[in-house]
Amino acid sequence: MGTSYVEYKGFGFWTRDSFLESWLTTMIGEMQRLPSLENWQSSLIGHWHLQTTIDSGCMRVGLDDFLVDEGRRQFLLALAKRSVGLSSQTGRRTGELFVCLLEEKLNTTSSSPIDYFEDPG
Repeated sequence: MGTSYVEYKGFGFWTRDSFLESWLTTMIGEMQRLPSLENWQSSLIGHWHLQTTIDSGCMRVGLDDFLVDEGRRQFLLALAKRSVGLSSQTGRRTGELFVCLLEEKLNTTSSSPIDYFEDPG
């Protein structure tokens, strides 16, 4: 089972690909429920959809590429907070870490100990 590193502004966390796939699928579903999408949001959905088809530890969420201003970060943070409660048990911890990352409260890097990495249930 592969793992991938989710990064934003130099910080991030490791997660199993299956957990990340579950989380991104939840986020994609919530974005697709919006009445209309901006171009960048549609592009992000397409990018994440492609990433959910990748396995073996090379999924790339691309937050630094898509969150180029505070408005976009705030949008995705609000969506992520709402999505945590909607996510499956498999993706929930990844979602919680994702929210902390977007809140800029996470200070782990790719070389930090992985003490936050746990299997659900």
